Amino acid sequence: MGLDFRPTGLTRFKTVLRQALRWDWEKAKRMATDASIGIELTQSKSGFWPLLRRGVSVHAPMLAVSLGVLLALRFAALLNPRFVEASGVELVIGILTFSVPLALLALLIFIFGQMILTDRPESPSKELYRRMKAVLTSSQRMAAGLPLFVGLLLFMYGFTMFKANITTFVPFGWDATFDRWDKALHFGTRPWEWLAPIFNNVPATLLLNVNYNAWFIIMNVFWVYFAFVASPGLERTRFFLAFMLIWVVGGTFSATLLSSAGPAYFSRIGLAPDPYVDLMASLRAVHEVFPVWALDTQDMLWRYKTEASAFGGISAMPSMHNATTLLFILVTWRSAPWLRNAMIVHAVLIYLGSVHLGWHYAVDSYIAWVLVIPCWIAAHKISRWWEAKPQQLSFAKDAKGAT
Repeated sequence: MGLDFRPTGLTRFKTVLRQALRWDWEKAKRMATDASIGIELTQSKSGFWPLLRRGVSVHAPMLAVSLGVLLALRFAALLNPRFVEASGVELVIGILTFSVPLALLALLIFIFGQMILTDRPESPSKELYRRMKAVLTSSQRMAAGLPLFVGLLLFMYGFTMFKANITTFVPFGWDATFDRWDKALHFGTRPWEWLAPIFNNVPATLLLNVNYNAWFIIMNVFWVYFAFVASPGLERTRFFLAFMLIWVVGGTFSATLLSSAGPAYFSRIGLAPDPYVDLMASLRAVHEVFPVWALDTQDMLWRYKTEASAFGGISAMPSMHNATTLLFILVTWRSAPWLRNAMIVHAVLIYLGSVHLGWHYAVDSYIAWVLVIPCWIAAHKISRWWEAKPQQLSFAKDAKGAT
């Protein structure tokens, strides 16, 4: 993942980063200026609407996955009289009040980080506004990004509805098994017990909880970067295809076949004795000193579940937090070392947090990681085939505003 607003600037940008990380800021700034790192766009002769129509066509693989999920959703609703689903009005309200503002925040975070790492303008607020406006008013970037972004929102809506209905198809039945697997794989001790001496305190729990919640922001930064900033091409298509395949294979099929609630809900689903009583008690003790947001979220999800709400999805296996953080590592593996290392640290903390905060059994993470690899490989093969087509190459050229 090259953090560059120009399609050909990855190599140059890495050189800038190397200079910056050696504290040679003046040289890094000169190189950034020479390379015109930033958002300087030329307008395509094709215009926005023709480009947008082509954008829908050239992103057919991702849009097909989104459409397939929505069709499967409708089919499942017809088959299952207990199926619950959000209304179209709720979907639109959610997009306008949550998804769009979050995407704008993610874009702002990306651009601000790019400014800090490269040119450090004298007037950061004005430059931030200028670059945000440049992206949002660029016909090329909007035509290339909107089909993907809208398709992704519909895809995630479908996933959310499937997750809320898992137990209407397959009741929670694997928790006791996963608990046994956890204990067997970790030498007779449950993973949370290994972590307790280190993380059963306010600062460590706070760190894991903040990082766990930050996952959602980081995921949106990846979405926005690859939709509206990255150049159309193999890397971009591979990310979105891999992301969608991981959620289809892991978040729907595997989650349904291996239906489980997670340690936080062990006793709530009627299992006894509950080996996670002490874990949850320690989290509540920390919660009395400083808020542990995971506890409030777990209670909220359970309340939605008992009310048969379309937003009451509870599913532990496999861990999609851990699956996507591995994807972030794979995407950034050949990028600047600091970025790759940051994603590795984030992934490690997500794994620790998923266990310590009571969301997952450790085996949820292990199986999630295994599922990611074939999805990543399959996405590469499909992307290479698709992006070699003449219409893809032509669109990529026009979307860049190339002359």
